[in-house]
Amino acid sequence: MTRLTAGAALCIAGLTLSGCGVFGDNGYFRDRGDDYQLANSLPPLRMPEGVEAKSQEELYEIPQVGSAELERGDFEVPRPQALAVNAGLERVKIQKLGNRRWVLVSQPPEEVWPQLHYFLRTSGLQLERSDASAGVMETTWLQFKDSPETKDKYRLRVESGVQPDTTEIHVRHLSAPAEMPASAAVTWPEMSTSPEREGWMIDEMSTALAADVTGAAASLVAQAIGGGSVKVQLKEPAGREPYITMALSRDRAWATVAHAVNAGAYRMHEEDAEVGIFYVTYDENRELAEDEDGGWFSWGGKAQDDLAEKAEQVTMQQVIANIQVKEGAEPALFANLQGAGSGPGADIPGYLVVVRSTPDQVEVRIRNTRGQPLSRAKASELLMAIQQNLI
Repeated sequence: MTRLTAGAALCIAGLTLSGCGVFGDNGYFRDRGDDYQLANSLPPLRMPEGVEAKSQEELYEIPQVGSAELERGDFEVPRPQALAVNAGLERVKIQKLGNRRWVLVSQPPEEVWPQLHYFLRTSGLQLERSDASAGVMETTWLQFKDSPETKDKYRLRVESGVQPDTTEIHVRHLSAPAEMPASAAVTWPEMSTSPEREGWMIDEMSTALAADVTGAAASLVAQAIGGGSVKVQLKEPAGREPYITMALSRDRAWATVAHAVNAGAYRMHEEDAEVGIFYVTYDENRELAEDEDGGWFSWGGKAQDDLAEKAEQVTMQQVIANIQVKEGAEPALFANLQGAGSGPGADIPGYLVVVRSTPDQVEVRIRNTRGQPLSRAKASELLMAIQQNLI
């Protein structure tokens, strides 16, 4: 043991004395992190005579950078893109708002439509109506074994999703007495007759869609679903501040905006659905993730932590009192807001995301904490970050 210890000490001493030759740029244990800059392109493989080459394509195309060679040197590697934008979006998800549920598929309606047809056909459910232009499928009457006194019917409504190339499938269930004539007119209720049987259809359908790996077939007639309308748009009218329009119900719009302003670079600190205001901070260097204890961690450093800590101490009452109510900020989003402008004017960090309903749609704008419009470029940037995380 003594000789082994002495030998180890001698080895360590030798490495210490000869460190200049072992470590460093010219040593054996040198930093090889920049070696990729010395890589050269290799000629393509040549097939032997008599062997026919199949068509090939570059899997990882290297862009042209000009004739000048890159000089090897130290530089800062750019950080990866944030994972916030639709991070972890499965191909099929069940979403819920209140007592309503629907299926979200990350495929366009023209691809989902034939998959639904296949699911219904293989499940033994016959269609009485299939209207691709309206995005509606209705089954014929069917009967469950556990309720012979009633018969049941389903309607599937297919719509374009909030994000591009996504589809929402809404299910409605109807139950009627078994003796009711099949030819009788059907009036679909606002809510399903049986939430349990609606849930059964949603679960079976989402499972089948998630297992469908074909994904290539598309219906030409189903391309007309939604009539080309877009549920969410970022509008930038000339001479006016940008805003987002949402062809959604008020409660659905509020819920999806709440999700968006608590993801990515955003953090929501206060919200008041009655007055239609979210108080948020925004840091493009922040990557939000929720840990097991329900807390948050980020990459922002001390400056970001100070910003978040200061914002956490602000109440909604202080936010409203800090708003300036004056002419020149159109539309007048806070003209009838009780308590607005009653404060002395504090330096509150962050922004106000304002949600307002019109007869036809919901509009979302972003202002500073004094309630005043931002520059056109900044408002568009912040609204686009919201739009990307809507669900």
